[in-house]
Amino acid sequence: MQYSFPALLTAVLIAVTSARADSFQELVASFGTTKTLAGIHQATTTNPDGSAINFWNPSFENQPATNAVLSNPHIADADAYGNIYIADKASHSVLKITTDGLIHTFAGTHVSGFNGDGPAPGTSLQISQPNGLYVFPNGIVYLLDPGNHRIRRVGLDGQMTTVVNDTDPNWKSTGRALWVSQDEQLIYYTHEYQPIPPSTVSNGAVLKQWTPLRGIETILDRSAGLTNPANLDLNPIDGKLYLTDRADEDTTRMEQGLFRIDGANQRTRITGDATQPIAADGQLAINSFIEQPRGIAFQADGSYFICGHKDGNVWFVDTSGILHEYLSGSGRKDGYSLPDDAHPPLLAATYFAQPRAVTIAPNGNLLVVSNDSGFVFRVQNITSSLATNLTLRLAPPSPILQWTARADRGYRIESTSDIGATTWQSITAIQGQNGLIQFLDPNAATSSQRYYRVLPSL
Repeated sequence: MQYSFPALLTAVLIAVTSARADSFQELVASFGTTKTLAGIHQATTTNPDGSAINFWNPSFENQPATNAVLSNPHIADADAYGNIYIADKASHSVLKITTDGLIHTFAGTHVSGFNGDGPAPGTSLQISQPNGLYVFPNGIVYLLDPGNHRIRRVGLDGQMTTVVNDTDPNWKSTGRALWVSQDEQLIYYTHEYQPIPPSTVSNGAVLKQWTPLRGIETILDRSAGLTNPANLDLNPIDGKLYLTDRADEDTTRMEQGLFRIDGANQRTRITGDATQPIAADGQLAINSFIEQPRGIAFQADGSYFICGHKDGNVWFVDTSGILHEYLSGSGRKDGYSLPDDAHPPLLAATYFAQPRAVTIAPNGNLLVVSNDSGFVFRVQNITSSLATNLTLRLAPPSPILQWTARADRGYRIESTSDIGATTWQSITAIQGQNGLIQFLDPNAATSSQRYYRVLPSL
């Protein structure tokens, strides 16, 4: 069969468009319905001076999270056991929603300040304006404490310690992005610099890394053009960090966007600048302007969710780089009218306002924080995340458990010495990676026989 050039071009475009549509439909089918996890709407969330209101009340403690008023929540993340953690910036705390739907103070005292680096119970140490969070599947939590220029760690025993104390005197009391490697030997974080009077605008921002051996090193300095870096995530396909920059204080709006970090002072733009058309369904992300992007969360195949503060929406970007509107919101007001049990895409109304962050929980759920409205909600993932190709390889003195995993899932590991036991002992939970993953039980040598099972996250 022969084609004229225009007909051949049309056929190719139809085929590509169909593939992209199929990709989005697969995404839609992989998620179920919505559910509000925490928050009560308030008529105003700011004091007369513009500062955020601390709504925390001791009566919220150990009560349903949907009856608690959140205070400028900035990001939510989860462990593999179904617990949700919220960096509640204006209440100077990290809150925890347990599987029974109750809310608890996990770290901080709800009073801004500094009373020590620990180790001490997480609820006994003050933190200030926490707005960065990184949760491991096993329940270890790292938090960014910008008011104290610190990164804190809360262990499985509830003890909080300081891991990074950045004494940079020019650090403005802001910072949002935080990422920690699975061995806890590498941390990436951001912060802004103090304004140079008489200006009140921050003097740029930086991306830094910390390692135990080399301490704090700068990856992107002010010359790289960062203004208000928001959140970052690791792409499991290319292994690189991707960082959003809200650039709220850039009047030209040209610095706003999502960027890939390619090396020292090297970044590549992934979403369009302000000269590009406003983001719309079906456009290439690189050719689309998402106003003040904030949240970024990758799936195992390199596709990702991204949300914009002033854009107001949650978008899905497929592996071809095409935008798909997934949840419709507003960037201008603090309303919240998202119904439970609705199945996205939800585009018929503005269901929430000013999303701050999107994350993928270890069980695959999408978690979204609507900051000024003070809500956290989820979209449930309904696909299977069972481990496949599970084998036990003998490698004295400890056996090695291995299975095929995916990078956006967490896995719970349990064991028993009696195959007929009705209860199994929880060993730990770990983050997956695309392909084969291995786990060595450090306590296996203490038992004459052990049985293991690998379970999906709750």
